[in-house]
Amino acid sequence: MDKHEIDELLQQDHVCFDVGDNAMEIEFSPEGAAFIGWIDTYNDSIFYYDNGSGNREVVDLMINCCPEERMMCYDQEILKEIVYYFCETGERNPRYNWIEDMFEVS
Repeated sequence: MDKHEIDELLQQDHVCFDVGDNAMEIEFSPEGAAFIGWIDTYNDSIFYYDNGSGNREVVDLMINCCPEERMMCYDQEILKEIVYYFCETGERNPRYNWIEDMFEVS
């Protein structure tokens, strides 16, 4: 997938990219901020983008239940850099901070 195709997909309200056992899911707020989750299904772990604000106030989204403001990406260039890196490598971009979580098994 080239950068133009990725940019087109990033115009949607919700998009998921898959590379091997890893997935990156992005949901946009009505204001255009991105909630980014990186999922390693093989090791049952998930990471969320961390904007470094430390703000734990909730943000309303349509699909995911209230992520914290610190998990929102407000810079489209950062978002593209994260997504391009993921599509090339299947990994989290090491230039940015990530909050680790674990899958809840029900």
